[in-house]
Amino acid sequence: MGELNKWIKQNSKFLKLADAETITVVFRGFKFVQSSFDSDKEVVRYTLKTPEGEKFWDTSSKAVAEFFDKVTPGETVKIKRQGEDRDTKYILSVVKNPEDTLEENEK
Repeated sequence: MGELNKWIKQNSKFLKLADAETITVVFRGFKFVQSSFDSDKEVVRYTLKTPEGEKFWDTSSKAVAEFFDKVTPGETVKIKRQGEDRDTKYILSVVKNPEDTLEENEK
């Protein structure tokens, strides 16, 4: 990751993952918000605790919503992005032993 991308990741309020990037976060909750790309559309804003601090993740993905509907605030979740643009899919899983993943985020 370049110096500017690292700065963006640390200073942005929003979670953004590159293709094949994985992050472990703590789920804090969600709310419905107006899409910043289409004002007629509503998206889900997930609040996540990341290694860089609290971040928002806005997505209208039904698969992501179905996953987080079964997650309790405070649970640790691993998110992996696969693909780019409209071909993006997220692989999501609840982490059973969160203390084991602290080192992964630092890599």
